[in-house]
Amino acid sequence: MKYFAFVVFIICTTFIHTSAHALGNNKPQTLLELLAYADSAKHLIEEGAFDEALERLKWLDDNGTRISYRFYNFKRSSVYTTWWDLAQQYNRAGSAYESKLASTLKHLIIAPQQCETFDTSIWLSQTPEQEQHLLAQMTALNAQYNGSLRRCWNGEAEYLAIKYIHHDLLARYSQDILYGFIHNVIVKVTRAYEHCNFVEDKALCQSNIKTYLTETSRLYQAVAMDRDDLQLAGLIGGETLKLLLKWQNQPN
Repeated sequence: MKYFAFVVFIICTTFIHTSAHALGNNKPQTLLELLAYADSAKHLIEEGAFDEALERLKWLDDNGTRISYRFYNFKRSSVYTTWWDLAQQYNRAGSAYESKLASTLKHLIIAPQQCETFDTSIWLSQTPEQEQHLLAQMTALNAQYNGSLRRCWNGEAEYLAIKYIHHDLLARYSQDILYGFIHNVIVKVTRAYEHCNFVEDKALCQSNIKTYLTETSRLYQAVAMDRDDLQLAGLIGGETLKLLLKWQNQPN
């Protein structure tokens, strides 16, 4: 499961429906309108209007953060995930997506400390092959310019390194994976679980978050086990169980 893209989607869906119909064909001017415009692209895909949906997604990619920088936090879930889904159905969208990914990776090599490029390269990498290619590029950049990724390293990058048990990158940028698990997973799923109170299918939302937590916990524990650190694996499992029990004991 992708690093928390669905959680951002859960959060943004609590805001978009109030303005989706009011926006019409006008270009967005606020964060709320940007989210509604992204949502409209999904509806266009459902209706088979692929060209129009693609143009909206590309427009959001080019202009969204210029209108509201807060849109940056929603770009993965509201633009790139939808674009990727469209690419599986429509060759023109697939070609545009591959071109965007290639240019982003090229720019990452040139400017590894440009954090928007760093983030976008992670967001666009959807398949295991793309993710592992990105990790190989990160490894090469770190070898060539030691510590060059530190400025932009974040929870999403850590998740990628955890997923593929990439000890070299973890040793350089995420030495304390227990801290990373608490800060990048526990804290964020706790917040996302609270947002389930505001979505239509609360039970499904909560179930998805619990699944994400347990799957991600297993990935972190696998890294600890690969290091022969049973104590660390136990601590990660303990934090997971503690949160699951807390949720279990909460009134619905």
